[in-house]
Amino acid sequence: MMNLPPTPKELAQEARELLRKHPPKEGRELYIDLVRKGFINARWQVTKLLGGSAEPEPDYPTWTPERNAGADREQQSN
Repeated sequence: MMNLPPTPKELAQEARELLRKHPPKEGRELYIDLVRKGFINARWQVTKLLGGSAEPEPDYPTWTPERNAGADREQQSN
């Protein structure tokens, strides 16, 4: 017997169960995750990885806001 594709109701139920088990990230946690994935840089600019024009942070896989704080202050003073 062929497997039929799931119905919209079944897909919605599966999505709700997954969101209950793994709630989406928010705020600072989401920001850090997006920078570490290279999707945005520390200035919230969309990077070339997603079709934007900005470069990702040079150390984006291990980036931390604390390490970047000095660079932000330096840019603001220029």
